[in-house]
Amino acid sequence: MTQPGPQWWQPEGQQGPPSGPIPQPSAPPYQGQTPQPSTFGGSFSSSYGGFGAFDTEPLGSDGKKSRTPWIVGAVALVLLAGGGAVAWFSGAFTKDVLDSEALRDGIATVLRDSYGEQSVGNVNCPEDQQITAGHTFDCTVDVAGKPKTVSIRVLNDKPQYEVGAPH
Repeated sequence: MTQPGPQWWQPEGQQGPPSGPIPQPSAPPYQGQTPQPSTFGGSFSSSYGGFGAFDTEPLGSDGKKSRTPWIVGAVALVLLAGGGAVAWFSGAFTKDVLDSEALRDGIATVLRDSYGEQSVGNVNCPEDQQITAGHTFDCTVDVAGKPKTVSIRVLNDKPQYEVGAPH
């Protein structure tokens, strides 16, 4: 009986482990490289995708880690910090407040035009009053040489406000 040729699951050529001496590499290894023993059968070699073939940390072309992620991160951080500083100094994080000088002039005008007080002077209001609908505060004013108090109520965010009668 003759042996059949190799089946589809069997490799062609010599079957099983080699008999005789194990061949050794004829060329000396490159400098800095250790010689690898010659193996046959089902062993894994790192140079052909076996265990340890792929390094867990990719290296740059010069053998060092890539600095690109650090550079991109630093640029992003600088841009975010710059944008935050611009927003802060432009007043994006502060509430709107009434202009003190315009408020003093407006109160004096209302007292003269609407209440008939001709001698109005020395209008004093607290600084940094918020522009919020319904917000109220008091100002002092000299009317005909006598100190009086007027109540101010903010009506909306335009800002429009209402001046009460001096008392």
